[in-house]
Amino acid sequence: MRLKNLLSILFIFPILCSCQEDDIEEIFVGSGTWNVGNFYTGGKWDRYDNDGAKAIYLKSEDLKVLNKMTVTFHDDGTLSGTLINGTPFSAKWGANGKDRTIWINNMKTNGTPTGKSKELIDALINAAYYKGDINYIKIAPEDKKSYVQLGHYSE
Repeated sequence: MRLKNLLSILFIFPILCSCQEDDIEEIFVGSGTWNVGNFYTGGKWDRYDNDGAKAIYLKSEDLKVLNKMTVTFHDDGTLSGTLINGTPFSAKWGANGKDRTIWINNMKTNGTPTGKSKELIDALINAAYYKGDINYIKIAPEDKKSYVQLGHYSE
């Protein structure tokens, strides 16, 4: 009888855990300013651990440049950030902690971003899903075949 009860608990536990809703305030807003870590392609989005995605930038010089770009999610539904050359940008954002969807719209920036700055702006505009916690966030478009990873990286 104990084995049957134990097996029942073990079966029900993953179901209960999968219904947990993310704390959007804690993850996005409470974590302060985020830096761009890298852009990734491929992998299996639904795996939480190592998803097998490939980093686009591998040189340390490129990573230092990426880390200079910032994104800050504000609790009033706005976000702000800086691109590679310090150019500011802003937008509106929202997220759903239950299905881990995110939307970013009304993007505004001075000039026309190019290169890695354009990659960040495009990744944010096309954002549809996120996963992560207070240490990192991965933001993917609808097809989940690529993503940008944000984290707290220091130079």
